[in-house]
Amino acid sequence: MNKLIKVTGLIIAVFLLSHCSQRQDSSKAEVKDLSEQPRITGQNEAPDSVRPLLQKADLALREGLTTKAINHLQRALQISPATAEIQQRLAEAYLADGRYRQAAYWADIVVSTGPKSEPLCRQSRQTLALAAEAMGDLPTQAQALAALNDCLQP
Repeated sequence: MNKLIKVTGLIIAVFLLSHCSQRQDSSKAEVKDLSEQPRITGQNEAPDSVRPLLQKADLALREGLTTKAINHLQRALQISPATAEIQQRLAEAYLADGRYRQAAYWADIVVSTGPKSEPLCRQSRQTLALAAEAMGDLPTQAQALAALNDCLQP
């Protein structure tokens, strides 16, 4: 298991280094449960069909049940895979669970393809900055914090 974590970490490091030039191919280098997820955000707000799952995830997070919240959010993402709101909530749940690579992965998707206006714009950049800081990735943290100024008021 420890070897798997090291190998996964190495793969993710390669992913981050080749992030700019090979973004489309790099999604397969991420953790297994993320490999088939789309990278393009088609809408910002989640549809009504997933609201009950989002409410369950919120409740689980309030109770400190981060794994349960992540499961609800992953299910919501299966129903509406290209929704920035769900992707951002998943990033925040991973951050709360201490799974910083996954948090950074999902926050980066929202930063790259999500809305450029408040509040999701600011939330995604803050989540990416926090995850990067927790991983010791200071350049990514600085970049995410600098990008906060790019968020437009609605």
